[in-house]
Amino acid sequence: MIIDGKKGQVTVFIIIAVVIVVGIVAYFAVRGGIGGSSVPREMQPVYDYYLSCLQEQAREGTSLLGEQGGYIEVPDFVPGSNYRPYSSQLDFFGQPVAYWMYVSGNNLLKEQVPSKNDMEGQLEEYVADRVSYCDFSDFYEQGYDVYVDTDDVKVNVEIEDNKVDVSVDNDLVIVYGEDSVIVQGHEVDVDSKLGKFYDLAIEVYNYEKKEMFLELYALDVMRLYAPVTGVELSCAPKVFVEEEIREELVNGLAANVGALKLDGDYYSLSEGENDYFVTDAGIGVDENVNFVYSIDWPTRVEIYGDLVAEPVGLQDGLSVLGFCYVPYHFVYDIDFPVLIQFYDEQEIFQFPVSVVIDKSQAREALPSVAGEYIEAEVCKYPNKEVLVETYDTSLNPVSARIQFKCLDSLCEIGETDSSGSLYVDMPRCINGFIVANAEGYQETKYQISTNEETSASVIMNKLYSVGLDLGSVDSAMVSFVSDDYSTSAYYPEMDSVELVEGYYNVTVYAYSGSSLIIPETHERKCVEVPEDGIEGLFGAVKERCFNIDLPSTEVEMAVVGGGKTREYITEGQLEGARELNVNVPLFGVPGSLDELQDNYIKVEDSIVYLSFE
Repeated sequence: MIIDGKKGQVTVFIIIAVVIVVGIVAYFAVRGGIGGSSVPREMQPVYDYYLSCLQEQAREGTSLLGEQGGYIEVPDFVPGSNYRPYSSQLDFFGQPVAYWMYVSGNNLLKEQVPSKNDMEGQLEEYVADRVSYCDFSDFYEQGYDVYVDTDDVKVNVEIEDNKVDVSVDNDLVIVYGEDSVIVQGHEVDVDSKLGKFYDLAIEVYNYEKKEMFLELYALDVMRLYAPVTGVELSCAPKVFVEEEIREELVNGLAANVGALKLDGDYYSLSEGENDYFVTDAGIGVDENVNFVYSIDWPTRVEIYGDLVAEPVGLQDGLSVLGFCYVPYHFVYDIDFPVLIQFYDEQEIFQFPVSVVIDKSQAREALPSVAGEYIEAEVCKYPNKEVLVETYDTSLNPVSARIQFKCLDSLCEIGETDSSGSLYVDMPRCINGFIVANAEGYQETKYQISTNEETSASVIMNKLYSVGLDLGSVDSAMVSFVSDDYSTSAYYPEMDSVELVEGYYNVTVYAYSGSSLIIPETHERKCVEVPEDGIEGLFGAVKERCFNIDLPSTEVEMAVVGGGKTREYITEGQLEGARELNVNVPLFGVPGSLDELQDNYIKVEDSIVYLSFE
């Protein structure tokens, strides 16, 4: 009986406890939550901490938006390709920053510009996810009980010019002794120029998209730091080294991009000529702006033109010129990123864009479109499935970059995989060409009519690097010309050459130092031209004369030997060769213009001999 009595007492206590809990819950449910302004004084420190915690989370999210181009969660990473080194993100000291405009791996010009509503939504989600990060352990030690509803959290964010307003709607229950309170609505704000910086960024981005001011500066750098079109007085070939041109270009870009400014009052110019670097985007910038480019960032420079420019003059039939000159012409593709930063002492907003120079021309101005081809019109309509397979001469698969040429248009198609295969859509074209490129292989063209054919097997010739030895020759131009492959080397600066199997016309011009001076000439030429007016229509002519004045020219390097031959070079010779020996006939240093011209004639009649070691 005693045992039964104890059981009854325990049951009563349990019932009483349940009633108390239910009563507390009912009390809070009936009473409802209160605003932060009605929190009792003894509980205010707990609530103040909660507000500061929310504010800190909002501040962190605001900073991430500024640092990552308007994104807290950067869009999914999209890799570039060997041909287009860009990805969808710029690595800025280990932090991914989303490009607002970039060139994708398949040669599309793409945009990923966040709206202000997008940024507000991201910040709302960021704060809501981090309500549970608030740590009340210090208050627990002081006798408080704190309950935070982390399941039903509603956040509203408004980004203004100079602040960010954040409203959080969730239950915060504070219990201290016999007192308790529920607080439901929480208001905080963050001092931030995020809104102002974003608006300035949009203005500058739209200006760049329409006016391409970054491309125009890049074209100036190209003309200043790289050979474009010119003529030099010389009787020796002029050799351009691709790596040196590229290095000069990227260093020139790094030096000049950093000097760019937007018209405004955030700087002062020390010299009048620095006005060149100021661009008026029509917005009157009153915040600090930086334009940043690093030589370590993905940069594409492709050079089109002969890296070895041959001299003109003194050859048979051209002696009337009386001097030698070397003409050259280069065209460039240049793609590089520029990071645009708006900042003050406390925060930053930055976004990168791709600057695109295509065949020495700025890209076309673009509207706000998600994806825009920067290739020719025909490339926009790939509608015929084609299987492309790439192999070497032993039928081993080769991973290659694939382009398609139709008339004057060259389209980027993609890359064959490790098995040498690519199944892809191509534009329909009669007698087009698949163009395959791979490191260590000759560029190969395969003719195909994609309106009918559905597959192409492209056999690529491997390039073999072979050393050159011309014996006692001081310097020489050595050229190898075949029907579908040509290369040349200026010896000894270039002491090796890359060759593939095939028939070659080999030509060597040997040079040595000379003190020969071609004297200045003054000549008057007269020609007959049609008469002006009606008389000219009936065949009447008149004489017009003009003077030709040519300055004296010093021939620093003169032709002293050379010759030609035609030989078939096999892959077996190239594969096992360490060096190619070239036996070159020498004629001696010319002492006059006539002797110099004779040496050019002897080159045409002499034979050079090749041997592999």
